[in-house]
Amino acid sequence: MVASSMGSEKLLPSLDALRSAVKAATRKKKIAFLVGSPLSMQETPDAPQVPGVTAMLQFIRKRVPSEHLEQFDAGLKVDRENTYQWAMKFIQDRDSRSVANEVIREAVLRARLHPDADQGLEDVQIDTDFSGWALPPATLHLGGLLAEHPGRFGPVMTTNFDPLLPASVKAAGGEVLRTVVDRDEPFSQAKLSASNFSHLVYLHGYWLEAETLHTSIELARERPRVAADITHVLTSHTLVVVGYGGWDDIFTQTLAAISADRHKQVDILWAFFDKETSVVQARNKHFLDRVRELTGRNQLRLYGGINCHELFARLREDFGTSGTATTQPPNKAPKQGKVEPQRPAPIATSAKAPEPTTSTPHSTTSAPTPTPSVPSIPVSPSVPKTDATASPPKSTSSRILPFAAAALFAGGMAAVWPSPSKGVSNDVIAIPPPRNLRPVQPQPPTTTAPAPVPASTLRSVRQQHQVVAASDAERGTRVSQLPRGRYAFVPMSAVPTYSADTTIYGPIQEGIELHRALADGSLYLVGYADAPTMAALGYPKPAPIVITPTPGGRRTQVASIPVSRMTTAEVRMDKGTRVLVLHLN
Repeated sequence: MVASSMGSEKLLPSLDALRSAVKAATRKKKIAFLVGSPLSMQETPDAPQVPGVTAMLQFIRKRVPSEHLEQFDAGLKVDRENTYQWAMKFIQDRDSRSVANEVIREAVLRARLHPDADQGLEDVQIDTDFSGWALPPATLHLGGLLAEHPGRFGPVMTTNFDPLLPASVKAAGGEVLRTVVDRDEPFSQAKLSASNFSHLVYLHGYWLEAETLHTSIELARERPRVAADITHVLTSHTLVVVGYGGWDDIFTQTLAAISADRHKQVDILWAFFDKETSVVQARNKHFLDRVRELTGRNQLRLYGGINCHELFARLREDFGTSGTATTQPPNKAPKQGKVEPQRPAPIATSAKAPEPTTSTPHSTTSAPTPTPSVPSIPVSPSVPKTDATASPPKSTSSRILPFAAAALFAGGMAAVWPSPSKGVSNDVIAIPPPRNLRPVQPQPPTTTAPAPVPASTLRSVRQQHQVVAASDAERGTRVSQLPRGRYAFVPMSAVPTYSADTTIYGPIQEGIELHRALADGSLYLVGYADAPTMAALGYPKPAPIVITPTPGGRRTQVASIPVSRMTTAEVRMDKGTRVLVLHLN
């Protein structure tokens, strides 16, 4: 029986017990987290936030065709286990394939501090305007833990679809590698390029340019490669679960399989908002029945009365950081005019450019902002759940419902692009880095002259670098083997993991030219950019630079970018075209 495995105590162990268990666990293992919709909810209902279940149902209802409204309203009155999942399937069966993503987009944008200032911006710009998101206390403090103690905490798996957690890590001075897992692709391939990076894994998708998983059919489908990576996290970390209700999804399936395998050892600390043992048992009976072997072996320990906002604030205190946030945006958006978003720092991908070269002198003046409209790769928002979780109550009944809307999640390292040519393997791509949100006019430098603007034609750039095409015999197979005065091609999908060992080719589809200058052996990536990007290249630390292998649209000017300036890179989609996004120093 479940009751026997949970003990006979009327109350589950409290917040103090959970804090103590977390501190003890860090002495042996790193702490991973699984978090759900309560972390995207504010403590006050009138603050900007991702809405709860009731509001989500209204978002869905607005999209129900008029001829089906009566049937939808009648269905809402039926007592069922998960009304949100039913409603989402109802609208998906009667509308376009994208309707679920449209609902999620509307919900996620409710967490913007100054929505009026977002008018005219691309969604990708909004996504990476980290200072423009209202961060609930739990999310703010979890981001602080990750940024301040990357050696102790991470990765974080989430069922949410929104960018609040990446924004909180960035607000605390950390760096983020974001992986979206909306299909059966492994996520453990992602390699952090530095020790201060936090890996965030979206198990159910993301709100921007990705699939989002909502219905029982979508959530319950088998994804063995994702399950294998979840198992790896569970067996190599202590997992703290907060605000996740135990839906029948890939995580619960994996946990049930581990529960049936006595040879696997896990350590899971599961936080519930309800504190009474009998209430937790009643509200989570189906889930607890599936994992009763784990609770019986004390490999799954349950805690009650946990308010997620208080938990993460206290954990920051426990690990040497004040629980009082200094970087949190206000919960309420002040009533004022348009506010220009601050320039966010970039989310990095899984690789840096290690090839040493001679860098060009940079100006001390600020760079003009290029204006790429590059939608980010698939990633998912949050969806509502109706189980009891570690969310604070908003009424006397079913406290967790308002928090459910933000949850649900899934490859960044699982968003895999096809290889650019035969023989080139698929590369896993990390997701959206930040960028300047408003184009500004370049100001003339007052001290050091900016780096020269690249030549305007491909021929002139080759002449400038004094390079000719490398023959098969002299090219070699890796970047380190490319002779001076020669150029070759790097698959665009290989640039995010660029190194001296990156494979080079002759002319290939979606190949970025790589020049090794004759004079000093410096390496350059050469592609096509638009005019604002060309102007920004002359300044230090410009907004993310977008280039393409071939000219098209407004990207017709040839850009030559020293590899030494590249810090991170990613491949993304821009209105149906694959582009390369570079973050430069």
